[in-house]
Amino acid sequence: MGPGLYQDDVTCDIRTSYLDWLRVGKTNLEATTNLLEDEYDIWNDEEDGPLFWFTLADTQWKYGKLLDEVKEQALYYIQNGKNLELK
Repeated sequence: MGPGLYQDDVTCDIRTSYLDWLRVGKTNLEATTNLLEDEYDIWNDEEDGPLFWFTLADTQWKYGKLLDEVKEQALYYIQNGKNLELK
């Protein structure tokens, strides 16, 4: 574990799962919906939730697929100072 976004098992798993959904032919919206269903316990967790949204927003942005809803969730946690430091 380190200070970078992808130096955490949770964030690496989220990124990999999202990209795997795209690789099997799901649309961006389908991949996001499936990820939200599969990882409910993570994105609904007080500690890991912000990391989920940061990771999904960053990954979607890098692939030119950033959904407004994902962006809004990530910005919410940034603006409210949620989980900006790893412990």
